[in-house]
Amino acid sequence: MRKCWRFSHRSALRGLALLALLLGLSLPATAQPRLGMSFPPVKTAAEIAFTIEKLQALGVVDIRIAEAWAMREPSRGNYKWQAVEARIGALSAAGLRIMLTIQSDGPNWACGARNAYTCEITDWPAFEAYVTALLGRIGGQITSIQFGNEWDNLYVGDVAQYIAQQNAFYDLVKRVRPGLTVVLGGITTRAQLYEAVCLNGMQLDQSAYGLRRELDLNAYVQNAVCGRARAGYAADLAEVEMVLKAARYDLADIHLYDTPDLWPAFIRSFTRLARAPVIVSEFGGPNPELERDDPPYQAVRLVDYLMVMQGLPVDLAYYFKLTDDDSSYHNRSGLFDRQGREKPVLDVFQSR
Repeated sequence: MRKCWRFSHRSALRGLALLALLLGLSLPATAQPRLGMSFPPVKTAAEIAFTIEKLQALGVVDIRIAEAWAMREPSRGNYKWQAVEARIGALSAAGLRIMLTIQSDGPNWACGARNAYTCEITDWPAFEAYVTALLGRIGGQITSIQFGNEWDNLYVGDVAQYIAQQNAFYDLVKRVRPGLTVVLGGITTRAQLYEAVCLNGMQLDQSAYGLRRELDLNAYVQNAVCGRARAGYAADLAEVEMVLKAARYDLADIHLYDTPDLWPAFIRSFTRLARAPVIVSEFGGPNPELERDDPPYQAVRLVDYLMVMQGLPVDLAYYFKLTDDDSSYHNRSGLFDRQGREKPVLDVFQSR
């Protein structure tokens, strides 16, 4: 018999939450992870000032930002530290706790094969010299650090290469900044989706999804994940198990998007495999390919996300993201639009 993963009380809670939002009331306080913000805009002084102002107004103190070796050392030995030092210094001075994601990428002179997001780092001693110098300059102003992002989806090498580089990175950080928390690079839920839907027979509650077109959502997932791409998803699960067992890390990190019905199952699976506490460094939605993207619907879905998030056994979860952009997959999930104007979803986040 197939399991059906649903929340019988969700419609009532969702209605109460939306009523509270419309009346300008705060949602009832419940146990939930501390909410941070993943990848807010920090490229320019104006963006940094905007981010600090809005996060302080929201009461958010945990942020996750990226750092790229290619920007610091475009040619061998030619370091450019001013931008990153100014950025980290301003955010830290504002009282923000910074998780720094160093991309598994590098300047062309230190890279072999590459894809659109990462490269095969061919000069690891040069990478270690960069990280050592970086931590010497800003290591005391960040709270955690990680190597790579969505390694199960974006990393250019194989799983053995990733484990070796993650462990070398972990050992380096502990030598240079022993007290700094090392977070395993965040992963997607490809492996957990395969396990939940294909192996355990869980289903989505189609009535909770505002789809762009008429679609049997569960049949779509079955065909996409358990059908034509089944072998790839099964391999993903095996590789996630391998990394979580063999890599060294202080925190494990997962990304939760689009299907809040299944998030509790994803977290149970991931927590069972991980050898350290789990955080969520990205969560949000809606799915830009299948679901509506209008601002009112986004606000309704955030109510769902936050209600599920309240019950997850994690201490920290970063929402993706503060502002809309032109480059990310979930490029319209921001609390503000690209011009910095408030969206209805901001009221939901404020009432959390």
